[in-house]
This record gives sequence, C-alpha cells and structure tokens, in this order.
Amino acid sequence: MALATKADLRKEFLTKRNALDPAERAKASSLIRQRIFQHPAWKKASTILCYVSFGSEVDTHPLIQEALRFKKRMVIPLHDPAKAGTFISELRRFADLGPSHRGVLQLQPEFHRLVDPGLIELALIPGIAFDRQGGRVGFGGGYFDRLLPSMTQATFIALAFESQFVKDPLPLEAHDVRMHAIVTEKAVIETRRAQ
Repeated sequence: MALATKADLRKEFLTKRNALDPAERAKASSLIRQRIFQHPAWKKASTILCYVSFGSEVDTHPLIQEALRFKKRMVIPLHDPAKAGTFISELRRFADLGPSHRGVLQLQPEFHRLVDPGLIELALIPGIAFDRQGGRVGFGGGYFDRLLPSMTQATFIALAFESQFVKDPLPLEAHDVRMHAIVTEKAVIETRRAQ
C-alpha cells in the first residue's frame, strides 16, 4: 500500500476532527486549556503567540481571554492574502477581533501592532494531523512553517485532540517545523526527547 500523502492525511484527519461531537470537542478543549495553564513554558512566558481558533480546531478563545486577564502579552497571526510575508500582531483586547470575509475572527486593521517574532517565548500552534515525534501537518499554506523559524526563543506547543494522531511518522519535508510538545485532552507529549 502506498504511503499517505500530506493531502490525503489532511483530508482524512480534517474529516475526523469535523466529525467530533461539539460537546465532546468543547470538553476536550477545556481540558487542553487546563494542561496549557499548568505547563512550565506557559508559566514562564510573558509574550505568547496563539492562533485564533475557528471551525473544529481546539478552541483558543477562552485561553486568549484568560491570558489577557492575567496580563500576558498575547500575539496572534495576521492573515492578509494581499500582503506577501508572514506577520504577527499584539492583541490587547479580545474585542479588537472581528469577522473576516471567511467568518474567521481576525484582528481588525486599525488595531495591528506588529511584533518581532524573535520576542515570542511560547507559540501555541494548530494543525490537522500529528505524530508523536512532533511532526505536524497543517492546512497546507505553509504559514507556520515560514513563521516559526524566526521565533528563535520560542517553545512550540501544538494543541490537538487525541484523534488527530497518526500511527506512523508523518511524511515531513526539510522545511516542516517539528513541535517541542503536543498537548491533548489526555496528555502532554514532550517531543524534544523523541526526535
């Protein structure tokens, strides 16, 4: 049997994630948040990058709101197809987010405050499929694979549901960035030692 391609895995695991019961997904997201709040990298970091979840992703909205309450400096990705490059911005208030043309919450342009990626201490990353060695398959746009190498001080932690793990190592390429840890509703998988 031929090895699955990234496109095959993306399709299979996105379907799996979308099929999760919304109540179970919400419960799992809550457990994942609690594990993040207990993680040493979270406790130590003052400047944190976090994706703004949409669809069936691990829900980060309460996590971001909690971090802002505790005076963490929150930074989020900016998705602007009109601009070449990969940018991140500080988020000072959750209310500064508004829906984009695809319905995804994005920081409204008047609130953009660009941040040097080298200042990020912890990056919380989404994905579609993961292996237990820190391998990750995202949506295929390469956004995080371009961004993460510039975060030279950061610990990379992916947020995922247990059902997003593949049995065998993912078919990664040289530019694919491995996670330092993956946090699920059941465990914290530290992958630095597994590589």
